[in-house]
Amino acid sequence: MMHYTRWLRFGSTIVLACLALGASAQSQVDLESVAGIPAFKTMRSIKDMRYRDIVRQEYDFSCGSAALSTLLKYGYGINIPEAEMIKRMMVYSTPAVVIKSGFSMLDMKKFVETLGFQGRGFRVNVHALYDLRIPVIALMDINGYQHFVLIKGARDGRIFLADPALGNRVVEEADFARQWDGLILAVVGKPFLEDSPLLQGNYSLALRQRAGALATSARPTPEVDFGLIKSNLF
Repeated sequence: MMHYTRWLRFGSTIVLACLALGASAQSQVDLESVAGIPAFKTMRSIKDMRYRDIVRQEYDFSCGSAALSTLLKYGYGINIPEAEMIKRMMVYSTPAVVIKSGFSMLDMKKFVETLGFQGRGFRVNVHALYDLRIPVIALMDINGYQHFVLIKGARDGRIFLADPALGNRVVEEADFARQWDGLILAVVGKPFLEDSPLLQGNYSLALRQRAGALATSARPTPEVDFGLIKSNLF
């Protein structure tokens, strides 16, 4: 009981340390000062993990520039901060239009061409998203709000998004299809980073856990005696 209590207290300490991080991206927690263990542990906040490998939008009209910044930074290694991106893309629009409606796919297309890329727009159905080899930009209608996101891929009835406002998220295919107009913008012309984080970890944790639970429940329950599984002895 004492051993269990000690680890419960240690776990609670770690949780409190994580909550204490607040809005900081990551921090080191001195475990010796909080739990008597001579070590340091690097902690990431839940907020930081949600927006990992995403350029967050700072304004309600800048989802397009943030989505494009995310694609260029984590897909092609070109780091253009959102503020600079807005300034440079403003050449193709006007402040009044951008503040009211944001940037358009045509604005993005014109901008990437100045970097030596090609911006290609396509109209596809949701099933085509399962064949994507690189992330693409799409426009969603979320309760009347026009919002650009980056589609990282699709798998098992789920669409994986890098959302400049909401972070990394997974949307059911049917829900995504209802909010999407079928248009995508692909930025091509240079090699996409093979180790891009945008291509990694695109799976549904809930589906993976469900599959594991089903696989486990389908196995015969072994007879256990003295810590030994009898079915493995004969």
